[in-house]
Amino acid sequence: MSPGAAWRQALRIKGQPNLPAQMALIDRNMPVALWGTVVVAWLSGITFWLALGHSNVWFWTLWVTLVGGTGLLLRGRFAPALATMQGALRYARASRVLWAVMGLSWGLLAWLHVRPEQPASTSLVLGMVAGLASAGLAVFGPSWPIAMGFWLSCALTTAAGLLAVQDAVHMALAGGVLVYLAAMTVYSYHTAQAAQRSIELHRDNEALVSQLRDQTLRAQAARQLAEEATAEAEAADRAKTVFLASVSHDLRQPLHAAGLFIGALSAMGLQGRSAHLLHQVAAAHTAAAEMLNTLLDFSRVEAGAVQPDPRPFALQPMLHRLVQELAPWAEEKGLALRLRDTRLTARADPALVEMMVRNLLLNAIRYTDRGAVLLACRSRGEQVWVEVWDTGVGIPRHQQEAIFREFHQLGNPERDRRKGMGLGLAIVQGLARLMALPVALSSVPGRGSVFRIGLPAAAPTVYDEPGPVPLAGALAGLKVMLVDDDEAVRRAMAELLTDWGCWCEVVDGLEPALACLLRFEPDVLLCDHRLSGERSGVQVVERIWAQLRRRVPSALVTADTAGERLREAQCSGLMLLHKPVSVSQLHAALLALGGRAPAAVAQPREGAGSSAPPASG
Repeated sequence: MSPGAAWRQALRIKGQPNLPAQMALIDRNMPVALWGTVVVAWLSGITFWLALGHSNVWFWTLWVTLVGGTGLLLRGRFAPALATMQGALRYARASRVLWAVMGLSWGLLAWLHVRPEQPASTSLVLGMVAGLASAGLAVFGPSWPIAMGFWLSCALTTAAGLLAVQDAVHMALAGGVLVYLAAMTVYSYHTAQAAQRSIELHRDNEALVSQLRDQTLRAQAARQLAEEATAEAEAADRAKTVFLASVSHDLRQPLHAAGLFIGALSAMGLQGRSAHLLHQVAAAHTAAAEMLNTLLDFSRVEAGAVQPDPRPFALQPMLHRLVQELAPWAEEKGLALRLRDTRLTARADPALVEMMVRNLLLNAIRYTDRGAVLLACRSRGEQVWVEVWDTGVGIPRHQQEAIFREFHQLGNPERDRRKGMGLGLAIVQGLARLMALPVALSSVPGRGSVFRIGLPAAAPTVYDEPGPVPLAGALAGLKVMLVDDDEAVRRAMAELLTDWGCWCEVVDGLEPALACLLRFEPDVLLCDHRLSGERSGVQVVERIWAQLRRRVPSALVTADTAGERLREAQCSGLMLLHKPVSVSQLHAALLALGGRAPAAVAQPREGAGSSAPPASG
């Protein structure tokens, strides 16, 4: 910095960002500095009067007192506006004038009271001026212009007063005062710069603290929003669960009744156009059941409501059952559905594995127009791989991950329901994640695909091939009581069971059931699990057992998918049938409950083994 620029900076007060903070630091010490100056002036006056006999010193003392009092008045006027830039600028300029006058007043002490014949006067003047100048560094340090206003007026006037004595000693002392002024100038400059840096650092810290405070507030607001969003999502999830349970129950009831009516009509041996129309009705019913089961299967898998029950099981009976079930549909498309027999055994949840394989087979049949679909197994180390091969359209490599997403289908922009809903592979992927099973895909567009499911291998077991169960005559004379509050279900069940030769009584609740027991003692009890009122199917069955004083073989029939209701039904130990119950499934259950089958029929979990397979994609 050039000397000219340095002096301009020393003498000029200008508005700058740090000025309010500088003046706040000076204002903090201003009252003490002014009162201290007045006190020192009076002590000086007393000393000069008593020790040196200078009686005129009281005029100077009163003058310094007047300047100090004026300074206190000025502070009271300008200090309140210190926070604003304009107020700080006015306060700084007034302070510079004030302290320049104060410095000049102390410099006049050398003119008025330094006398060559009294060396003590010189010592007193220089001592007091030096002390005030040093003390002023603490007061004026934040502002170099105010400090220079005091020191220049004080030091130059003092030096001039010493030179006026015109002897060698006082001239030397005047030179010393000027050297002291130069030293204080440099020192005060660095002090002001340090104060500036301190103020800037403080301001930066305040900005950082403010920024951190804002970020903390934003983080708290974001966390609150996240918590609210989580609460809303949980509420939506609960609402979805309730909605799905209600929809499941309300839709399964009429589908269940329709399936029973279709079964009753099929047993009548219709011919010609009537048989054709019945076949079309049965196909429409099957399609509706497929879509409903698939949607509910998918929702349960996504919601984590399916809990696997792994155990060793032979693969051949399951694969044979699936091929027998889906072969007619493959034949309608002119496809050969083949099974490579196997003696392998795996350890997993058989119902969930059956659901996965069924969806893969349905997917293969839907997307294969000619050729064949092969279902096979092979052993590789500690795993058994169930494979579904097809000669269909194939899947491009860039689509091989996307096809496992829900509602994603290839080549079905018109949403043809014959090609499913695009949920089958999503169900396969979801169940695979649930059971920690690997799923692999190999495909060549235009030549076909192979899907593989890896299952943990288990020790071989002995099993019998399932044989067909005759529907006619096997249940003749069986006494069945049905408790269901849906009139359509009661009529359809009565028609179907009567056709099978059963003696059937249907009632709509507990009280009619207890009244019916006075004239009818059933061999088998079928009870809807969700009855009107507060009673559940489990409670109704227990009351009927109590009145009969024996445990009649019983089954719960339910359209519920809610976890609590299903757990209650499963914990009861009763056979559980999920609506819509197929004709063959109902027949097998009655055979088992009535003691007319070798062993009880194990009911698969909902959606895993119904006669109407879920749709695939």
